[in-house]
Amino acid sequence: MGVSEKVGREDAIRLARRHYLAKERVDMQSLASELGIGRTTLYRWVGDRDTLISEMLSGMVVEVIRTAIREARGEDLDRVIDAIRRFMVTTAEFEPLRYLVQNEPELGLRVMLAPGSRVSRAITNELAAEIESVRPDWSAEEAEELADVLTQVGMAYEWGNIAVRSEPEIDRAIRAMDSLVRAADSH
Repeated sequence: MGVSEKVGREDAIRLARRHYLAKERVDMQSLASELGIGRTTLYRWVGDRDTLISEMLSGMVVEVIRTAIREARGEDLDRVIDAIRRFMVTTAEFEPLRYLVQNEPELGLRVMLAPGSRVSRAITNELAAEIESVRPDWSAEEAEELADVLTQVGMAYEWGNIAVRSEPEIDRAIRAMDSLVRAADSH
């Protein structure tokens, strides 16, 4: 992008996403240079590197989990578990995400796995909405709490393992989540 072109925040996020998908390091100085702006302007638009990567990943995660939910099979809470399994398989196989987490494990785990992170909140919000749709008698708080626990269990078994270059334990995570869902549903 030339300096004469009008660029903005969304351009910075798109450019970061392009670097990420190419399995290149998302570097703030490089992004600013490519956009033809100063680093201070870039930071004002998108925050720090963690914030930029969190926003970029959370947007992508929402797309993937919504697709998994649409394609899920089964009824009620079994459908939610199938959606989570589909989501985990898809994300575990996504090379740019594996690359990020394996090459910058501290950053990857911080932006994805940390409770309350933008990425985990995005996953939790989508799961909570789906849980509420199959269990309308549950309170929003109950659905959100279960969704958050499911998110954290899934992230730990998937991304904790990938960060240390082990294979994700998706089947084990799904068994644990199924037990949690059954327990929550019996209350």
